[in-house]
Amino acid sequence: MSKDRRRSFFGALTGLQTSKDDDLEPANLLRKRRTASLRTSLSTATSYEDGRDDSTTPTSESPTSPAVRLAQSRGNSSNRASSVFGSFRGLRPPGEDHDATLSLKSPRSLSMPVLSAVDDTRGRPVLLHGEVQTSSSMFRKKKEYLVLTETHLIRFKSHQKAAEAFSSNSARIPNPYAARTSTYRHGQSTSTGSSHEFQSIASDASGERDLGTPLRQIVAVYQLDDGRPHFAFEVSYLDDETNHASSMTLQFGDPDEMNAWLANIRIVANRCRLNDQNPLSAYNSHLAARVVEAERDYVPPHYSIYKVVQRPQAKSVSRVSADDLPKIVASVCFLAIGVHKVHLIPLFKPPSQRSSSPSLGSHNAQSSYGILNITELHVSEADDSFELTFRMPLQRPKVLHLAALASHDIAVRLRHVEESMRPEWESRPYQFIVPDDVKYDIFRQSPPRPMDKDSLDRTLVGYCVAYDVKPENIRYQVTYPAEDQPRFELLRPVGPRRSQYTVLELLAIMRSLRYNEGFGAISFKDVHLDVLNGLCDEYGAEHVTTKTKRGTYVRMDVEDLGRSCLLVQEIRALAVTSRKLRRMDFSSCLTRKPKDRFESTGKSGDIGCGIVEALFPLCKHQTTNVDWIALNNIHLGDTDLDYLVAAAVERDCHLRALELSGCGLTDRTLSLILDSLRPQENTLEAIDLSSNPFRLSPSMFDSQIGVFGYLTKLNLSHIARASGPEPLISVETFQAWRLQELVLTGTSLNAAMVDAIAGYLVNYKQSKALRELRLDHCYLNGNDVAYLLHSMSEGPGKARDLHLDVSENSIENNLEQLTNAIANGLAPSSLTIRLLEFEKESDFRNMVNAVAINTTIRHLDISRASLPCDASVETCQALERMFAENTSLEWLDISGEDSRLETTKLGVGINKALRGLQRNMTMRVLFIRYQKLGLQGASTLADVLKVNTTLEQLYCENNEITLGGFTDLVNSLHRNTTLLYLSTMQESRQMALKQTEDQVKQMRDDVSTHAHARSASVRSKIASKVSGKIPKERVQSMGLSDQDIKAALGLVDESWERQEYRLQQYLQRNYNLANGIPTAMEVDDEEFERPDTATSLSRIVEKVKLGSTPTGEKDMQLGSVSEEGYHITVTPPEKDFEMSFSSNRATWEPPRLSRR
Repeated sequence: MSKDRRRSFFGALTGLQTSKDDDLEPANLLRKRRTASLRTSLSTATSYEDGRDDSTTPTSESPTSPAVRLAQSRGNSSNRASSVFGSFRGLRPPGEDHDATLSLKSPRSLSMPVLSAVDDTRGRPVLLHGEVQTSSSMFRKKKEYLVLTETHLIRFKSHQKAAEAFSSNSARIPNPYAARTSTYRHGQSTSTGSSHEFQSIASDASGERDLGTPLRQIVAVYQLDDGRPHFAFEVSYLDDETNHASSMTLQFGDPDEMNAWLANIRIVANRCRLNDQNPLSAYNSHLAARVVEAERDYVPPHYSIYKVVQRPQAKSVSRVSADDLPKIVASVCFLAIGVHKVHLIPLFKPPSQRSSSPSLGSHNAQSSYGILNITELHVSEADDSFELTFRMPLQRPKVLHLAALASHDIAVRLRHVEESMRPEWESRPYQFIVPDDVKYDIFRQSPPRPMDKDSLDRTLVGYCVAYDVKPENIRYQVTYPAEDQPRFELLRPVGPRRSQYTVLELLAIMRSLRYNEGFGAISFKDVHLDVLNGLCDEYGAEHVTTKTKRGTYVRMDVEDLGRSCLLVQEIRALAVTSRKLRRMDFSSCLTRKPKDRFESTGKSGDIGCGIVEALFPLCKHQTTNVDWIALNNIHLGDTDLDYLVAAAVERDCHLRALELSGCGLTDRTLSLILDSLRPQENTLEAIDLSSNPFRLSPSMFDSQIGVFGYLTKLNLSHIARASGPEPLISVETFQAWRLQELVLTGTSLNAAMVDAIAGYLVNYKQSKALRELRLDHCYLNGNDVAYLLHSMSEGPGKARDLHLDVSENSIENNLEQLTNAIANGLAPSSLTIRLLEFEKESDFRNMVNAVAINTTIRHLDISRASLPCDASVETCQALERMFAENTSLEWLDISGEDSRLETTKLGVGINKALRGLQRNMTMRVLFIRYQKLGLQGASTLADVLKVNTTLEQLYCENNEITLGGFTDLVNSLHRNTTLLYLSTMQESRQMALKQTEDQVKQMRDDVSTHAHARSASVRSKIASKVSGKIPKERVQSMGLSDQDIKAALGLVDESWERQEYRLQQYLQRNYNLANGIPTAMEVDDEEFERPDTATSLSRIVEKVKLGSTPTGEKDMQLGSVSEEGYHITVTPPEKDFEMSFSSNRATWEPPRLSRR
């Protein structure tokens, strides 16, 4: 088609260079136009109207090209071509200002600065050029000539026009007519335009394209995978100024030619991107940051954003028609990487854009994906495409088909963020398929932070965010026991409507603990894991662990590992990914009951508890260091026993401890387990068989348990034994052990068993390691306990470092022998004798006298002792003497009991006995709960604290201590500098509020009974004089309203809160002093804070009425009620409430203080 017959579609704006033919054709010649063959998302192109004036905007001067002014390409006029390819702004180098615009009056009215910019562009070296096909249809093919320079991609109508434009020596394109004999046509290829192809600036007559688009606007260059038999790639652009995205598709018949264009455009565009100091406009950057901040994922040092293209998913060949290619739409958007998420943000509309002109990506909604949900990251080496696959547990994967020039940078950044949240993971739970240069960039980066005390929190929060659960719902603590420390202990969640964790919360917790070398033990005690047992994730197995921390493969079938339920997979992963982990506690984690083997029908047998299936095969193959397993209160079925026995019979299993308390073991299963454990005779150190329904045969059990010669801990609590005179464990078996803990709570001990224990204690050399001996509720009498005390002591007055618990025994029988042993210094360092029922008060007094002169007991617990009546004067004097004269007690518990079934207390005489603590020089911890000390006892304790200099912890809650008593205790700390803990009396606070509410309501009811006798108000008297009518007597109550009652309760609650605040100040001061931290001796505002006046309940009510309550307002409006001789008599509580606000009311006007 000739130039005379066809006028270019891009004729709305003119080129900067015209040919001789251009002058022969009138500029405004009307002729029939051909319908444009390409579709665009930009505004419709129209012909340029000569003489039209457009508004201009001055440009900011650039250091490199100060005189350049660029034309405004779009957004202000609907009659000009909206083009990115033809944008004058695209002529500027990356370092120049991109906000300036310039409009044109006519094709030939261009200023010299623009011409100089064009000359500068044409003067740049040509990297690649060739004839392309810019549009095609069934009846027409359109070719253009594409030129690639260092900064722009420019299109011309023909090869000749390109040669004329680039004719200088530095940037020269050969003229096709000058070398007709050449048989080689450089860079020719065919191309088709996409549905959003860039328009170009064209000559008014020739359709020539002189100016192209800046390479800095290119977002991605990627191959098309549309199923058609051709070679094509797409170039996507984004104009940051207008947020308008476009794309151009280039189609080739030769793959080598396509690869050459693809590679060159990528290299040059990436170079421009890296040299661009502002790759993203401030407008877009600000709005994107706001979007990420709304997701609570924005931290400036850990935030990055990129321009990407969401590629359409490829269609199959059978479904692609001839017109499908221009219908495939890709959208440009922003990809932001925050602290925990990846955010896809659609393009923002610029402020100048009308709502009727939506941007290309405006139909896409913003979406976020957890970084720790990534299951695959695939970066193409041939183009800019990459795929991100995310998957939530128990859900199908979500694949994002993206493309970006910065795809390599995105991969490096994602890997860095992921490694910071999972620093020690040896095997990543996702596929990372990237080119070698990306791997090299990752290797060059500084390694992530090593494991520290905050690593677990970072990983846990990352998983919680990825799984869309709240991190604040998860509670745990880290403890430091004697063995296998530190220990991670998961606690139950806090909330009124929930007591257990969900599936996603448990998965987040367990996966956060993987590869964590900071814990020697992990405990899930009392946290139900039933929701994970039997639950399978059929949509993926990326979190299935197949390697240990050392990198060795787990000696199990990979398919079996993948088919396991989530509980088995997670426990197995915890066991094999930590070398330091030695102990795992699953006590009371499962509530399931195993199916009976006779009830199971067909193939649906019992699946087991999951924990045994996860751990014991690992122990069997020595692929874990976990050797202490606690399965307490989990009923074990036949499936579990099969796994346990199969591992226990292997000598290489190296089990160290097995806790099977409350596992439903019978006589048969117990014998099976003990026999299978025989190969572990040299490694088994602890075994717990308590609370199981079997009945032990002493002779058989002694031979079975005696095999394990290295036992240090044995728990046989609450078990039944066959009757007979023989001991449950012989003295010979005892003599072979070096026990540290022996627990026989609730198990009946006959005389032979007591003799065997005593014989073991006498052998001090063999039993010196024993630290815990619990014989509570074992049906012992005072003679048996005295016998044991004599056996365990090397000599009178020489304390043995041992805790002996003989609570709930009948020691009142033959008590004299026990008290004599205690008085003679034969007791161990720690003694517990709780829940004693003394039929005679004198027996309790004798024990107190024995403790008073004892010099070996440091910890004593005689709480919940029951006396026939309140302690007499003699008994209270004995207690006072014990407090004052004992020189060894450091820890004492003399608490009572207040339950529905029983109430035990020593009586009011204990208040006087406490004064003996004023002379005590060794007591550090005192428990005195449920003794109904009241105000008198609190005052006594306050006097003690003013003098005592050794007491560090005082637990005195549940003693009906009023606000006045609590205030006395707090005031005493003004002089005391050693107390580090004092109860806050929360139960007394609630009781005071309840009493105040009841008494104030009673006052209101009393006032209402006298309402008919009251005189008329002042207002009614005035109204009667004005109207001349006799007023009726008021019958409604002028008493306290509900708001007055709430105000009174608020004053009382505020007083308690203020005293708690003072208490915390004093305790913090004492803590600083104890730890050598410089601190002031006086607390803030101490002179005012110490209340010294008492305010009765009537004064509280009067203060309420002085405030702005309905009663006060009503009195001010209607006149106060004045009744001579009318008084409200209120019986005060045990002591008037002491209000620190009574002396200085103005100070108490601010809002209530919150507790520190």
